[in-house]
Amino acid sequence: MGEALKAGSEYEDEHEKHRDVHLNWKKIALIGTIPILLIFLGFFIVVKAIGGENYSLAIDWFNENFGLTGIFLYVYVVDTLILPLSPDFVFPIVASMSPWVVIPVIGTASALGGITSYAIGLLLHKIPIIKRYTEKAEKKWGAYIKKYGTLFVIIAGIFPLPFSTICVLAGALKMSAKKVLPATCIRYIRAAIYFALFRAGLLII
Repeated sequence: MGEALKAGSEYEDEHEKHRDVHLNWKKIALIGTIPILLIFLGFFIVVKAIGGENYSLAIDWFNENFGLTGIFLYVYVVDTLILPLSPDFVFPIVASMSPWVVIPVIGTASALGGITSYAIGLLLHKIPIIKRYTEKAEKKWGAYIKKYGTLFVIIAGIFPLPFSTICVLAGALKMSAKKVLPATCIRYIRAAIYFALFRAGLLII
């Protein structure tokens, strides 16, 4: 009984501490819109410059040399490790491919990347190099995770927030795996939305 009261008290204290923390939805929308627009604009300019036929030849070359395995590995690594890269760079490459194949591949790779990041934070957070990183990440994102919990992981999964960073931090803060792991599946929806955007752009071009 005493432990339950103590846990409840700690929860209330934590909730009170972060009561004034609020998500800036306008800023999140801006962060989410600008990167994908830049990638889309670059995609439009390149295809226009080289022509549709040369674009198709480039995609054929990519498929012959890397294929869906290359796409999967790239997305998985980017969404697992802290790299100055975006998984969204693959959408100009896959825009002409079948959505029934591409979306499951990208969604699975991205979700597994998030799960691996969570496991790194959960199991390896005491390793000095990871501890330094999670402490830095906590200063920036910790208050949001502590207040919004899984919802913030879902938000990071939809918008171009640092998904792998937030998953690592969720693990380091020992968020429930039963909540975090299903939340990473939001990456399937994100993959479908972004694929549809680039497929529509390819049709327009």
